[in-house]
Amino acid sequence: MMVAPVISKASLTAIQGEPAIPLNKMPLSWQRIVDGDWMSEPNVYTAMAQVFLAKHQQGNVLLCERPQAAHLKAAYCEGNGQLAYEAVDHYGEAFLPESYPNLDQIRQAIVLSSYQTPERLALIDTVSDLFDELGYDVPATFYWTFLHPLQRDDLFEIRSFRFSEQDLGVARQFDAILHGGYVSMLRRLIDSISSRHGYFIEHGCGCENHLAKLKPCDSAFDYQLPTATRRKTLRAFFWSVMEEYLLFEQRAATRLVYADSLEI
Repeated sequence: MMVAPVISKASLTAIQGEPAIPLNKMPLSWQRIVDGDWMSEPNVYTAMAQVFLAKHQQGNVLLCERPQAAHLKAAYCEGNGQLAYEAVDHYGEAFLPESYPNLDQIRQAIVLSSYQTPERLALIDTVSDLFDELGYDVPATFYWTFLHPLQRDDLFEIRSFRFSEQDLGVARQFDAILHGGYVSMLRRLIDSISSRHGYFIEHGCGCENHLAKLKPCDSAFDYQLPTATRRKTLRAFFWSVMEEYLLFEQRAATRLVYADSLEI
């Protein structure tokens, strides 16, 4: 596990009146992103990562504002400060252009396969259309999450990320995307694009347990992110996935949710 560097309160900077980690103390990926030109708002996303990390490392959250929770603040800052750093570091890497899938290469590999080829190509086309719409303004893990069923013997297999031995290595990053994707306007866009190819990409949730599957849909519908709210919607998604990446490590889970039969 990486050890998060702790920045003292005196060393913080401010962005729009909110505490923030100085850019030169952020992971190198964010220092590269802020100077890049592949995203629409690299400076805004970097600022959000700086503020997110500062708030958790300094305990600027509602729990720590409760007088009766004052004795917990140091523990919160230590534990969640570490998890927040892991989130910021992860998404810094996920926004680098080389982290995104090469869809042409993936498509060529699928063509060589003889099993569920039309369905697999439809999923790749769905992700390709999502990239055409959203580009680099969502992290690479957004696209890898929806491509993940390609790794399964059966494209339509239902799995719980937390309890699937095959998925443990990607559970945290993919679960964060699926939960963050419930920013309602973005969810409608995802469903609209997948419906063009005859599918809905589903995310079922049993409290802290998560799965994803591809399910045929009856008809297509069209939805576009409103121009006036597009940037705010994608910013909300980014903030949400950082929170979900942090929270994944704190959630308890039970196999009782997904048991086919129970003898209690």
